[in-house]
Amino acid sequence: MTISRRQLCSTGAAFAVVGLAGCLSGGDESAEGSGDDWTWSGSLPVESVVQHHDPDCGCCSAYVEYLDDHGIDVQVEETRDLEGIKRDLSVPEDAWSCHTIEFGDYLVEGHVPLEAIETLFEDEPAVLGITAPGMPQHSPGMGPPGDEPLTIYSFEESGETAAYVDV
Repeated sequence: MTISRRQLCSTGAAFAVVGLAGCLSGGDESAEGSGDDWTWSGSLPVESVVQHHDPDCGCCSAYVEYLDDHGIDVQVEETRDLEGIKRDLSVPEDAWSCHTIEFGDYLVEGHVPLEAIETLFEDEPAVLGITAPGMPQHSPGMGPPGDEPLTIYSFEESGETAAYVDV
């Protein structure tokens, strides 16, 4: 997938606005236990992960609670240079969200449901990771499940992204 500089700038600006709205909202449902409505009874070959996020982001903390509620130990690495972390880990800009998780041999970008992560480990595709780009409503940490499926994308170090699974 090739994007123009104008599309990249527009997308980046949109992510920034959405990110600020979600992360600075403080007391809304996206920052307070919205992962409670997300159930999962599967299993993963990973018991602990590292999540990189801005210390002021409430929805990132809600996602940590979601993982913790499902038995996954989360080591939080707070940073004011999240962009630098994403670049160091080779996360393509099209895939960016408000946090990046080192999940075993894969990266998980954003508010990805555990069902999709379980599918990732079952399929073992030759990708760098999966993402719920931006901060989609009706994803873990951003509200209860919605009526429509949430599309999760895979991404490669080359920058290529592709629809991976709907959950």
